[in-house]
Amino acid sequence: MPSLAQALRSTFAAADTACPLQVEGLTKRFANSDTPVFADISFRLNPGQSVALIGANGAGKSTLLRCCVRLIEPDAGRIVLDGVSLCGKSGRGLRQARNRVGFVFQKHCLVPRLSALSNVLHGSLAHHGGPRHWLQGLATQADREKALHCLEQVGLAPLAHKRCDELSGGQSQRVAIARALMQDPSILFADEPTASLDPQSGEEIMELFAALGRARGLTLFFVSHHIEHALHYADRILGVRDRQLMLDSASGAETLTSLRGFYA
Repeated sequence: MPSLAQALRSTFAAADTACPLQVEGLTKRFANSDTPVFADISFRLNPGQSVALIGANGAGKSTLLRCCVRLIEPDAGRIVLDGVSLCGKSGRGLRQARNRVGFVFQKHCLVPRLSALSNVLHGSLAHHGGPRHWLQGLATQADREKALHCLEQVGLAPLAHKRCDELSGGQSQRVAIARALMQDPSILFADEPTASLDPQSGEEIMELFAALGRARGLTLFFVSHHIEHALHYADRILGVRDRQLMLDSASGAETLTSLRGFYA
């Protein structure tokens, strides 16, 4: 008969496998500072859930999001992605552990002189290496068709061969989302994805995130300064304040007034 400790370990391992992201005791300090950006942050995301991360400027939201996939190294804590612990992983092992995590940045991070289609192909570099995944002219037909399908999903198939420096801000962000879809992600991170866009384009991007989440069964985790977006597009809201996770609530339980009060 298994011991209590063995039973607990088995239960915890099963929870890890079913959990897209689990964070325990995450802490981050920057160099030459004794005060952490945040400390002892713990939470779990459920499959298919849309989660907004809010907080005042300087609260560490973007840093926390990046620490969750070790784009920034935390100083302490445990991170489990899709049942795989990131602890102690580096190089190829770390890349493989997060190859089904799509990440959409505020500034798009596209190669301006390349076409939208070539930029989307870059998403396949999470799984494969080599020049065939860098330029559309070198890619296999199957990869080009998949990249085009990703562009279709974000409404940009007619602009597939247009250079990215000729696209609008909203179009560029759509290309960045299509690039993330090229990875076949199970979880999609987005760091203030509408911050550089006008209000109309921002709403269109958030509607696109919501639609893709529903259609693909994706878990979404996004940072936003727009509390309206958190209320409308998230199932759950996490809030960072005073270096701690001070809010973890269903969006239906919050209002504009209560979230404004969180910033007070």
